[in-house]
Amino acid sequence: GSMHFLSAIILTVGSLSAIAVEAQSGASQEYNQCLNTSYGQSEIIITCIDKELKIQEKLLKKYYKSNLENNASHQKNLEQQHQLWLNRMKQQCHFGVTSSFIEIKQKKCLLEMTKERVYYYEMKQIGYK
Repeated sequence: GSMHFLSAIILTVGSLSAIAVEAQSGASQEYNQCLNTSYGQSEIIITCIDKELKIQEKLLKKYYKSNLENNASHQKNLEQQHQLWLNRMKQQCHFGVTSSFIEIKQKKCLLEMTKERVYYYEMKQIGYK
């Protein structure tokens, strides 16, 4: 009986930390559900990631734009930083490699970095309010 109790505690703690990470990394519920039902099939995983990436890229554009507007005097600087970040992302996620396994890794990399950037802009956003 005590094992059961312990695993219940672990589950609760686990889901709480998952929620915290969730809030920070901002992956949508749909994305997680999509991955959970992909049964490891690369085409499905890639579709899940692509959908989520579109959502995150929209958010990124939105936050990037409002950061530019909030920072009229540093616009050039922000644009350069954004470009540098894009280049870094391309380098880190190595493009031009073909194989569905690598593609999944690349796309996950893109997604992670995009989410981090969205979070970064979002936090800056809060700083302006």
